[in-house]
Amino acid sequence: MINKRGGALNIILILILLVGLLIGGYFLYLNIPGNPESFKINVEKPKLEIGNLSYEVKQFYPNMKFNHNSISYKIDSACSEKKKSRMIEAFDELSDKVGVINFYPVFENPDIDVSCSEDEKLSVEEDYFVAGEGGAKEIIQTERYNVITQGIILLYGNPHKFYECEWPNIELHELLHVFGFQHSKDENSLMYPYLKSCDQKLDNCIINDLKKLYSQENLADLYFENIHGVKKGRYLDFNISIKNSGVVDAKKIILSIFDSDKRLKDFELNNISFGAGINFYVENLKLKSRNSKSIKFIIDVDDLIKEIDEENNNAELKFE
Repeated sequence: MINKRGGALNIILILILLVGLLIGGYFLYLNIPGNPESFKINVEKPKLEIGNLSYEVKQFYPNMKFNHNSISYKIDSACSEKKKSRMIEAFDELSDKVGVINFYPVFENPDIDVSCSEDEKLSVEEDYFVAGEGGAKEIIQTERYNVITQGIILLYGNPHKFYECEWPNIELHELLHVFGFQHSKDENSLMYPYLKSCDQKLDNCIINDLKKLYSQENLADLYFENIHGVKKGRYLDFNISIKNSGVVDAKKIILSIFDSDKRLKDFELNNISFGAGINFYVENLKLKSRNSKSIKFIIDVDDLIKEIDEENNNAELKFE
């Protein structure tokens, strides 16, 4: 009886050992790296935000604008009171006509720097100006806009022997260069290269285009530029490029990874300035199983960042 019981016990122990080995082998199979499967997700880049500008008087680059509607300026102390008065009148005129923008003076770091100094003329590189004696000095290009970060106007004299009008024609002309507008071929336009008459008018098309540009809410817009990776059984390596095509910085960015409907992991990313981007690399992210069929990458899944386009924050990887 003892030998029979001992034999049965040994058989049970062997069966338990075999079952344990099978279970252990299965779990080992699920977790060991498999044959690498490389992937690349192609994503569509954002398009220019404003597609319906008249452009009767064109901008030097599409969708040039400041990323705020209250625009600061500083007028050089070397400017005469008359020049200061005419420049302020030009600011007020454009603000009244457009309606959605305004201008205010500051003592330092202005959006628009107005100078009347010959020394300033000599110190400013010609390439800074898109045209004339006024222009956008610095522009940051995003996929949607060309964001003006600094403008400059030089009122050092009357180089083309223009006669002065009661209306601040020259000052408005140069101010509109700061906003990105080119010269017009229409002699009746304020943006005609030469002041031939005090009857030249501020073009309605320019006013309407500025209204369209500055009626848009100033927001960020995050999107995937590139996604590359390798799946090795249950483990995922990936490299992601994320860019901000909006006009303001994006802060407190969260990238979430989903395996089917399971939220695997959140990654807190650095802030991304408008027009800039970051590269993000992750190695050996553990999936639900080696047979995972759908991996989703989602930016700001909880919608904490208000964006121009909320539909370009998702990318999905599918395996056969």
